[in-house]
Amino acid sequence: MIMVVESESPKIPVGATLIAINSHEVDDFLEYKFYNETTKTRKILIEYRGMRKEVIFESNEEAAIKLKDPVYRQCENDCDFCFINGLPKGLREELYFRDDDYRLSFLFGNFLSLTNVNDEDIKRIGRLRLSPLYVSVHTTNPELRKKIFKNDKAGLINQHLLSLIHNDIKVHCQIVVIPGITDGTHLVKTIDDLTKLYPGVRSIGIVPVGKTKYMSGIQLVSKKSAKNIVGVVEGYHECFKKKYEKGIVYCADEFYITAGLPIPETPYYDDFPQYENGVGMVRLFLEEIKNLRKVGRIKKKFLFLTGRLALPYVNLLKIKLKELSSITNSNIKIVAIDNLFFGSSITVSGLIGADDFARTINECQDEFDRVFLPPNCTNDSGKFIDNKIFESDRVVVSPKSVKELVKCLLS
Repeated sequence: MIMVVESESPKIPVGATLIAINSHEVDDFLEYKFYNETTKTRKILIEYRGMRKEVIFESNEEAAIKLKDPVYRQCENDCDFCFINGLPKGLREELYFRDDDYRLSFLFGNFLSLTNVNDEDIKRIGRLRLSPLYVSVHTTNPELRKKIFKNDKAGLINQHLLSLIHNDIKVHCQIVVIPGITDGTHLVKTIDDLTKLYPGVRSIGIVPVGKTKYMSGIQLVSKKSAKNIVGVVEGYHECFKKKYEKGIVYCADEFYITAGLPIPETPYYDDFPQYENGVGMVRLFLEEIKNLRKVGRIKKKFLFLTGRLALPYVNLLKIKLKELSSITNSNIKIVAIDNLFFGSSITVSGLIGADDFARTINECQDEFDRVFLPPNCTNDSGKFIDNKIFESDRVVVSPKSVKELVKCLLS
């Protein structure tokens, strides 16, 4: 049962409780979306002011209601490498919510641990066809997974994955490589175990552990280790390409950058199933640069700020614009930001605070018509990770598309 908080229908008043649709119980918005098929007649059972009644909506008749937001499940684990546990106070409030809810995984691609699901949850996931889901596996060794998650239920990962797949749910997995813990033979065994579940397991993203200056006891992936991991993963990848015409397992861009290796070409990534996990972002950016054709003369002066990880690739955009005779050396200046807020080990632009951006701008003595910040450095409200904002028309967040960015430079 779930409460109606907004309604444009005279049949269902605000404050009513929605109980069932065509005799199917409604626990939250997922059942409502699944059973409220507007192509069919629906008998909706509601309760209002202590009275129950059934209202009928004919085919193609909209119910036009909004239901109360559910309370999402929080993470029950206590991982030493959890990025949220390593956050200082004073950041954006939503950053401290440790979600671990299969509904958010289905809706937004959030990774979940599966440590707070039971058999009934998995049956519901299958019944509502909540596919695909995104799962943080890290290791398929039950005892090791219980240890790193600090949760005995973490050892059920293999059973849970099999149950999801038997319920016709597709799964995208990630393995966070923690040096000395989930690498080496553990990484090989985990890849072996997960790829045996293909095509239920659709993809596996291999990503490096992150560490801020507020965290201790976590070792970062070294250049040598990154090379070894890339070698192992590419061996599997090539094998699966031949066998399934899909690579299945992919290394995050950061491994190639740390190892000093070239970013793979576009075919490596297939349909980019792990793009939001940092797998293939650089390649698509490089493809956008390569596909730039004739660009008009850019006359104004711009400052581009970027995280250190992306610096070499943003520089390639400048080189391309010079090749197209759109700019001179003095038109565009590109500066990488030192992350004093989180520490030098954090090199991605999405984790740079407003103060670090402001400090870098002040250190640049030149006058610029406009300052462009990386596209993913603020939330929808314009707030940086440290909960601050820029109040300057001259400082803007870049569009995500290179083509759109170039339009801004020309305007």
